[in-house]
Amino acid sequence: MTAKFEHEDEALRLLCSELTARGLQATITAHPDRDPRHPLSVDALIRVDGDEWAVDHCLLSRSQILPAAMRAAESALQAELDQIAVASGQMIVASYLPQAGAVGERWGEDYYKQIIELGKRAVATGGLVSGDDGFATVQAIPSETPGAVLTPFTDTTGNPLVSAQVTAGLREPLLKKLDGQLKKAREAGYRTALLLDQVPRPGAQSHTVWMASPTVVAGVAASILREHREKNARVLDQVWLRPGLPASPLVAPAVHLLIA
Repeated sequence: MTAKFEHEDEALRLLCSELTARGLQATITAHPDRDPRHPLSVDALIRVDGDEWAVDHCLLSRSQILPAAMRAAESALQAELDQIAVASGQMIVASYLPQAGAVGERWGEDYYKQIIELGKRAVATGGLVSGDDGFATVQAIPSETPGAVLTPFTDTTGNPLVSAQVTAGLREPLLKKLDGQLKKAREAGYRTALLLDQVPRPGAQSHTVWMASPTVVAGVAASILREHREKNARVLDQVWLRPGLPASPLVAPAVHLLIA
């Protein structure tokens, strides 16, 4: 079984456990997306008190462009900052916002050149220097093992609002599901549910917006669903969330019902 399916199955089992804790009988009966002969492509069919539900699992990921933006930043910065650090006999720690075009961009195409200039200033002063975008900082620290450590923000929006970061990663995948596998399941007569997941998938390149509260996630999801309903029939019956920072089961469930 792949890491994707193991991660997905764990979330689905927790959903069934929460339904059971609410006094319902819940059993996973099929995984249509793993069966090429099945007419549906949702992640699971769950029988809940005799009713068949089509459930799709979705990571609450950062923007899909983030991994490529982080690789581009590393390519632009690592070697040059390493050289500066080694030449000065210091450790450089650089924080910055990965650039992905116009969104969140303050220094334009010269952004990474500015980070390198901050590195030169940091080793010259032997301290911490900051950029003017609110994200970039470079600190130089005396070290017996000089080199550069990159600590990028795992975001590309440049927006401090967590809701904006959730929207950047969720809007496109959710609309695609509403027009795809969830719509097909709805038309086939199933009740439908979406299971959002803040827990990162092991080994995956994507990053989840783990710090967003259930209230923030619910607000973003509701906004996207309203947008879809303006031009389409209702597709989704429920939205659930597996939080990235689960509380004690004595305080809160492992899976939250956000929208019903």
